[in-house]
Amino acid sequence: MIKKIRINKRLRIVLWVLVAWIIAHVIFITIQGLLDYKGSADVAVILGNRVFADGTMSSWLKGRVDKALELYKEKRIRKIYASGGISQNPEGDYPEGNAMKEYLVKHGVPAEDVIADNEGKNTFCTAEDYLKWNAKEKYQSVIVVSQFYHITRSEYIFRKLGATNVYHVSSDVYSWRDIPGTLREVPAFYKYVLLY
Repeated sequence: MIKKIRINKRLRIVLWVLVAWIIAHVIFITIQGLLDYKGSADVAVILGNRVFADGTMSSWLKGRVDKALELYKEKRIRKIYASGGISQNPEGDYPEGNAMKEYLVKHGVPAEDVIADNEGKNTFCTAEDYLKWNAKEKYQSVIVVSQFYHITRSEYIFRKLGATNVYHVSSDVYSWRDIPGTLREVPAFYKYVLLY
């Protein structure tokens, strides 16, 4: 009986420590993600999100693309690397990189200043693809553009794979989905630490 009480007490302590760690991690990634970089860089990398069958971007993705467009119009970046996978839709698939490029060109960005990457099915693939492309281009700095809660993991993987001078800005679009998205980032970050 005494042994069982000790085990239960230890288990409760472990659970409280775990909960405290998750809360601390959520606070950290939220604060870091909301503190946008105010300077300039060579390239903005937009991390993909859902695109509908007709090429229309989800509000989350449009918010990211609009942020990169803002950086370009303010002359804070020279190139935009639009990276995503192929959105799976019942009515037909659509390449996320293409959708972002089409939108940016339509809004005044010269086509030669937008690189569409449709192989960036996750953050790791985007970082890897960007670094392969940049091995020839030799740009020195990058601004990652995503949702606020996704910034910590994105910057981590870009740096781990060898990018230098990595900064970030986050989308101005928020929704209730940010809550589960933020919580999901805790295990996702440690998955990246362990697997990549």
